[in-house]
Amino acid sequence: MEQSGLREKEKARLRRELIETALRLFERQGFEQTTVQQIADAVQVSRRTFHRHFPSKMAVVFAHEEDLMTQLLSALERRPVTESALTAMRSAIQELLLDESEAALRRHQADTARRARHLLVTNPELRQENFTGAMSRKHALAQFLAERSGLPDSDLRPQLVAATCFAAFGVGLDNWMLGTDHSIAALYEILDGIVAALQQGIDVPAADAGSHETFGSPAWS
Repeated sequence: MEQSGLREKEKARLRRELIETALRLFERQGFEQTTVQQIADAVQVSRRTFHRHFPSKMAVVFAHEEDLMTQLLSALERRPVTESALTAMRSAIQELLLDESEAALRRHQADTARRARHLLVTNPELRQENFTGAMSRKHALAQFLAERSGLPDSDLRPQLVAATCFAAFGVGLDNWMLGTDHSIAALYEILDGIVAALQQGIDVPAADAGSHETFGSPAWS
């Protein structure tokens, strides 16, 4: 059992090193110009070892999203089923980002997410691939929410909530990435505020509606 645990830790460590090295090379010399062999050489492993972890160099860019999706679903599973989907989502995000017991890992994940997001928005090929992956992750979240609530497949609300959350997360991540504060606390405030806005029901007011509250003001909290 102990040996198995050590092997899993080493596997996770190597996977993180491959992701970190690949991102560094992508940033330095460009995604298209970087080869799998260069990534493997930089980590001092074989191409075969690389492919045990990732089917392609493109998969490295999205690896953090798959990891975070798994962690988010796990955090949602720990929420009481008496909570609505978005209430549970806010609590799950809080647990995922602000868990002090794994603060160092969370900081590393947040930095990886920021760097990968930057690559994504500046590369059309990656954006197209992300569309396919995002569809799969949205479906997984919608299915989870439906099962959690005991709703039939014909009920569109879980699909709507999942799609809305993914769109909101994209807006939030872009805002965080382009801002000056890249701390986890800042990311949490943005994402929590976005989901809170969804809870309240969000619309764009008419031009003559008087004074408007801006996002991030107390009205959204």
